[in-house]
Amino acid sequence: MSITRTTRRTQAKIAVSIGALAAGSLILTACSGSSDGASGSKRDGTYYIKDVNGTSDLGQLVVKGNSVSHHEYECEGVYDKPDVTSTGEFNKDQSQIIWTVAGEDPRNERTGSEPISISDTSISISGSVYVRDNSDAGKALLDGFKVKCGK
Repeated sequence: MSITRTTRRTQAKIAVSIGALAAGSLILTACSGSSDGASGSKRDGTYYIKDVNGTSDLGQLVVKGNSVSHHEYECEGVYDKPDVTSTGEFNKDQSQIIWTVAGEDPRNERTGSEPISISDTSISISGSVYVRDNSDAGKALLDGFKVKCGK
């Protein structure tokens, strides 16, 4: 009988240890995610603005994690290569975009850093509001641009 009791105690200790390891693993996994630029962030997506930089072009802001790319499209280029492209990243406290690569077009105003504010459906850059593509405002803006461009 003493062998049976020892085996049961050993099995119980092993089961408790495995349970503790599994719980610890779940806690570490949950804690490893962050909202400061981690992939899959709530702000990830595509945003648009009409008449970007004082032109009749469509501005597109694509956010993925901490990276940002900005594209400008004329009517002919909406479904092709953008006319102007710049890339950047959010600063540590998510209050600015720091532009790291400016597009080659002389109209490009995306240099240095710009203050931003973020909501569920928009990102404002230096006061210019970019609306999320799948929001009501985003859908209306894209539909209007397609009509204007005859697409």
